[in-house]
Amino acid sequence: MIVQPLAKRPPESVLEALRSSLASCRDLAFAHLVEVVVPEHSRHPDPTLFVWLLPGGVRSMRSSLNLVSEAVARSLPDDLYLDVLILNSAPELLAIVESAGEPFLVRDAGEREGALAAMDAAEEVVEPEQPRPRRRWWF
Repeated sequence: MIVQPLAKRPPESVLEALRSSLASCRDLAFAHLVEVVVPEHSRHPDPTLFVWLLPGGVRSMRSSLNLVSEAVARSLPDDLYLDVLILNSAPELLAIVESAGEPFLVRDAGEREGALAAMDAAEEVVEPEQPRPRRRWWF
């Protein structure tokens, strides 16, 4: 999977409507708007909205996803679509998504800082050194 900044940005009015609509989603902590290419499935990038939910939103993930999806649908013209993915379900993608640029929206900076700190801590985990096998002496 390749995650990159949007090459073809929608009009600013559409982006502002999307940002405003997402800001009303109570369970949303932050979101990234990027392009994703999955080489095994397509060569064309798909605009994708990665969202990180607050802990309360994770407990009712289906409801939270419905609210975010409704906010996206209200904001976009009929000829524009976005895939919506919940980063909490795949936190290992956070580093890749963050490397594509600044978030599209941050509603809860503390939650984002916590997610980034957890990501950094996970990257620092080092595998424990494995004991070296004993040599066997054959007679």
